[in-house]
Amino acid sequence: MNHVQSLRSHQKIARTALLTALCVALGYLFLPIPNLEMITLGIFFSGLLMGAHIGAFVGFLSEAIYSLTNPMGFPPPPLLAAQVISMSLVGYVGGLARVFLMPPRPLIANRWLRHLILALTGASLTFLFDLLTNLSFPIAAGFTSQQMRAALLLGVPYAAIHIGTNAIAFAILIPILMDRLTTWSRP
Repeated sequence: MNHVQSLRSHQKIARTALLTALCVALGYLFLPIPNLEMITLGIFFSGLLMGAHIGAFVGFLSEAIYSLTNPMGFPPPPLLAAQVISMSLVGYVGGLARVFLMPPRPLIANRWLRHLILALTGASLTFLFDLLTNLSFPIAAGFTSQQMRAALLLGVPYAAIHIGTNAIAFAILIPILMDRLTTWSRP
């Protein structure tokens, strides 16, 4: 391995660690505010910056650290699995969205269309996260399908707020971050 490859490898490791730490910090920063979180946005943006595989890794590691060290308590194993799988997918999708959204030549150049796509992406990924995490316990506990439906229905108001806030955050904050970090080159 030559010097340039070694430097790029070290740079990739450092950036991955930095993004993971940032995502965990975002999780703790918004912990006291119900249904408002920025860890999903941070993980998605990590995928945008670093690509699908590293985005998935950042999602897995960030959510695992955040969930396992959360002062609100340790999640049951089915919930932990749903959380880390969901956030890995968020990072992976962020990496896939890179060609469509990231400057200098995004495939979707229309600014308003990008905002709309980001809002829909944030809403969809948050819906999937809420669905998987809200189903993880009832499935593990052996709830009937009727009990699972009731559990999901009780969570609809909270999920709606969570989905809405993430849709807005994705639509507004990710374009700002993309504009500010155009010099961040993929290692």
